[in-house]
This record gives sequence, structure tokens and C-alpha cells, in this order.
Amino acid sequence: MEMSIESWFNLHYYGFGHDGEPLSDGEEDEEDIESGTPEEPIDEIDDREFPFHDDVFYINLKGPRVRTGFDNLPMEILINIFRFLNAVDRDSAALTCKRWFDAMGYRDFLDEVCFHFEEVTICDATPPIELFLHSFRHFSNIKMTRVTFNGYCEFWDIFGDYIREITFSNCPNVTKSKLTMILKRLPFLECLVLEECDELFKSWTPVDKKRIEPNCKNLRKLALRKNNAFTVDHLDYLIAMGPNLASLEVSKCLKQIDAPTRVKILTTILAIMERRKKKLKSVDFSYTMYDDLFLKQFAEIEDMSLSQISLSFFERAPIKDPGIIDILRCQSNIVHLDLSSFLNLTDFALIEISNSLHLLKTLKLNGCWLLTDFGVESIYKLDRLRVLDLSDCDKISDRGFMKAIVDRKRDCMNQLFLSMLPGLTDGVILKICLTLLNLTVIDFCGSDCMNDTSVQFLFCYLKCLRILRLNGCVKISDAGLTGENLAVAAIEMWDVQTTFSISDLRSLQELQLSGCFKVTDITLMHSFRFRELREVNLAHCVQISEPGIEAMSLNCPALEQVDLSDCFHVNDRCVESLSKNLLRLRLLKLVRLPLLTGASVDSLVNNCRALRYLHIRGCHKLPKDSAERLKKIPTLRNIPKC
Repeated sequence: MEMSIESWFNLHYYGFGHDGEPLSDGEEDEEDIESGTPEEPIDEIDDREFPFHDDVFYINLKGPRVRTGFDNLPMEILINIFRFLNAVDRDSAALTCKRWFDAMGYRDFLDEVCFHFEEVTICDATPPIELFLHSFRHFSNIKMTRVTFNGYCEFWDIFGDYIREITFSNCPNVTKSKLTMILKRLPFLECLVLEECDELFKSWTPVDKKRIEPNCKNLRKLALRKNNAFTVDHLDYLIAMGPNLASLEVSKCLKQIDAPTRVKILTTILAIMERRKKKLKSVDFSYTMYDDLFLKQFAEIEDMSLSQISLSFFERAPIKDPGIIDILRCQSNIVHLDLSSFLNLTDFALIEISNSLHLLKTLKLNGCWLLTDFGVESIYKLDRLRVLDLSDCDKISDRGFMKAIVDRKRDCMNQLFLSMLPGLTDGVILKICLTLLNLTVIDFCGSDCMNDTSVQFLFCYLKCLRILRLNGCVKISDAGLTGENLAVAAIEMWDVQTTFSISDLRSLQELQLSGCFKVTDITLMHSFRFRELREVNLAHCVQISEPGIEAMSLNCPALEQVDLSDCFHVNDRCVESLSKNLLRLRLLKLVRLPLLTGASVDSLVNNCRALRYLHIRGCHKLPKDSAERLKKIPTLRNIPKC
């Protein structure tokens, strides 16, 4: 693992000695005194970049500059270094030495890793549980999808004390007794997610509420997702298990039940919120069926202060005084607000958001098609905004967006989603780049405003970009991505013209160019040089072929996810280059590629050591036994139907 020269210099500048502590002001190196060797001069650098948080260094500001090894760094500095790495890189770094492995035990790092058991049997005598029983690592986040439980399992006794979050997704044979047995062995569980668990609720009858077990005192979040079979009794029982719940999620539920039952469940949810209003801080009812009366009664709950709300609404709302307005007026402490697909959200509701929610940091309005410039202009009042999603609000134009965002200083905003907005023109892109210099995520998928000149402005000003999504931006070509042969230069002063390349985005980690059919091998060969790029989507880029794919595989070694679907010039040599050069490749999509043959299958089997998901359907030249041959890849989780 490499570190920049600036990072190395900062560590030594602030005086970390070989023992991990700064030397005192009067302390000198005895060997240097005896030998009389003059100290090595160190150049002063005034404008140096900090790779770590300032709080780490405040004690050592006056320490002398000495040289030291990175293996003796204080643990807090090592943890801050690891924060700049993703989970895969941290796992690799942990194999270096014991001290680096110990840093991996930091709570935040463990929570980022989810161990997903999918379509396996949970039994001590069979893998993968048999292997996990001999593991020396701990796991805080477990997800189980379509697993089968077979008797008692010692896994929960060994690792139960360390599990903080567990998800059961579409597990057919999980019963109430099995769920209770598992939860009893998770004393410090903080989050319980039940997803597509209708079989559990159907078998859980009758519900005995005289004895609630287990009592999960540390449970902070309960999430029910894509469930339609739970009843009022089930909901009351689950809520009673967590006396200290602070977050309740009932999302994508109640779609396949009759109206009277749905009303009973919604009434119960309101009663639960009334009882737990002192502790409840977050609710999520997105994509769940409810009406405006539910929102009205939601707003009538007094003395409840929520910091996060997620709501979606599909029913017809009253034109005057809808329930969402009442909620916004009484919940003034909201920090994160997600109203995606709230189809009846009007400009007056958005004005109420801007006037009442002064603490708002996240605002998601994806698919709120009734919003116009009149309402969007009021967003300028939200000076703490960090994340804004206005995707698919097709009535918004340059005038409203300029008033909302561009006309105010926005140093704290780092994520902007503006996909599917036909009303925006390329004239607003330059204003965005000059105002939102700290953007790390930007999404312009399907927007007509993106062309060769527009992307040049992105490459010039938004140097911090990590995620760039331009799917369906058909006006973009090689000239815009490489800065070569542009009709109009991005910056022109007198007779000097300056252009930019996508390779200037050195921190880029995700790039989406699906459907940009004007992109050819020229871009991949001249501008795809990303050391940190992990995901690239080039589906439907029909002019990409072997030279470009080979150059990309050599110059982007960190790639983990690649999508080349419908790039019909991709052949066996392309697949061979990807499999040999991308050692971290985990997901590969090769859909509808007519040139692929059995040689591609052999390349994947012989070279891929980390591939987990492979989509290779629609390739009619592949042999019939391809699926059987692909089973030889030990890490593959899905066997494609070629």
C-alpha cells in the first residue's frame, strides 16, 4: 500500500518518534552528537495537505521533526489512515502485520462489513458455518437470504456477543421459536431487519403476548421490509421486544392486504409512535400504502421530535392543507428528509420545508413531478444542505435551480442528483461547478444538459469527484472525455486554449457511461488511468472493442465491477485481459455479446480468483456445458444460465 509524499512528510513533521510519541523539545539524538554529523535539512512547506483529521495532531504541533516507520504509528493515526480505504483495501492491509490487523478491529470498520449467507444451510457440520466456527475474527453485521436452519447451531453462542445487526431475508423455514432462540443469543443487538418474511408471520399464530421474549434492551432499530402477512399482534410483539427503540421502518409493506386490515395496522403504528414518542427519532414509511388521514394523525402526535423521516405517497391528497404540511410544521428538528415518489408533493409543501427545517442536511425529492421553479427557488434558505436529489422533477428549469443553489455559497454540499431533468441546459453546469466545488457525488443520468463542453467544466473544477454518473448522456463523445479535438475549448484566454480530461479526476471510484454510444476506444486508451476506480459501466457503448478494454484493464487495476453488456465488439481477448489484469474483479456483466466463445469461459475459470457474480446470458456461441465449467470458480455465488 502506497502513501503520498505529503502524507509521509506530515507524519514526520509533527514529531512521531520510533516509540510512537513525540520527543521533548530538549531531547537530541546521542549518536548524532557523538559523530558530529549535521542534521539533515528539511524544507519548509507552508501549503501542505492534511490526510488526517486535525484533532489527531493538536497535541504534537510543537514537536520536532523526526523520521519514523509507519508500523510504530499511534493507533489513532493508523485508524485515520485506514478511513481513506474501502473495506476490500483494509482487508488486504490487515494481512501486513499484527498492528494493522488490530486496527481492523475498530468498531466503524467492522460495521461496514456485512457477512452475507445466501442459500446455505445453517448447521455446525456443514460449510460455511463449519469454517466460521474456527475463525479468529468477530462479525457485527450478518445477513441471511434464503437460508435453511437445521437444528441447534453453536455459531450463535460463539459470535452472538459481537453481532450488532442481523437481517433475515426470505428465509422459508424460520419460525417464531427459531427467531427467539437466535435473538436470545444476541445480547447487544442494535438492529433487526425482517425482509420478505411472510412465511414467518403466517406460521406465527396465535401470538402470545403474555410473555414477551427475548427482551432486547439494546435494540435501537426495527425494520419490516416487503412484508404483507404480519398482523397487529405481530407488530405489537416485535415492538415490545425492544423497549428502547429509536428507529421504526415499515417500508414496501401492506400492498397485498385488504383495506380494513391495512387500516388496523396503520392505527397500531400511530399508537406505537404515540407510546414511544419520547425515544423515537427516525421513521421510514417509504413505499407503504397509507392515506392522507394517516399523515394528519401522524402530525397530531405531540412532543415527538424526529430527526429523520422517509415518506412516499401514492394516493390522492387534498389540494388545501394536506397532511404532509402539518408534519413539516411540527417536526422542525428534521435533519434527513426523504420524500422520494411523493407524487402529490406541491410547491407549497417545499416552501414549508425551506421555512421550517433549518437543520436540514439531506433532502430527497426524486420523482416529485408536481414541483416547479416556484417551489424549488425556496431551497436557497437551507444553508446546511449536503445532499440534494431533484431527479425526475421534469418541470424544473435553469431559473429555479439557479435561484435555489447557485446564488448562495454551498461549501458543505457534497452530493447532487439531477438525473432525467429535460428543463436544465448546459448553461447551468458551469455555475454548478463554480459554486459547488466540494461535490464528491454527481448524477446527470439522462439529462440533455450534458455535452462535451459541460463535462469539460466538471473535469476542470470538481477535482474531488468520487462518483460520476452519466448514463444515457448521448451527446458526450471522446472529445469531451479526453479534451482532444474539441470544437470549443473549455477555457480560452487570448490565443491560449485549455482543455481537460476525465483522467484529471484522480479520486474517481465509480463511473457510469451506459448508453454513451459515441464513446470509443480512444477514451479508454488515452484517458482511463484511475488508480482508485472500482466500478465502471460501459453497457451499450457499441464502439468499444479489444484495444480499449485491454488498456482499461491495465490502467485501472482496482476495478471490482465491470459492465460490458451489449458492447457487441467485445471478444474472447477482451475477457482474457479482464480476467488476467483485474485481480479484484468481483462482478462482471457480459450480456448479449455475440463474439464470446468457450475460450472466454476458460479464461474466467483459469484466472478469476475473486469473482462472485457473473452475468453472461445471451451469448449464443458459448458451449452448452459453460454453466458446468463455470462452477469451477470457487468464489462464484451465482451460476449463470448461459
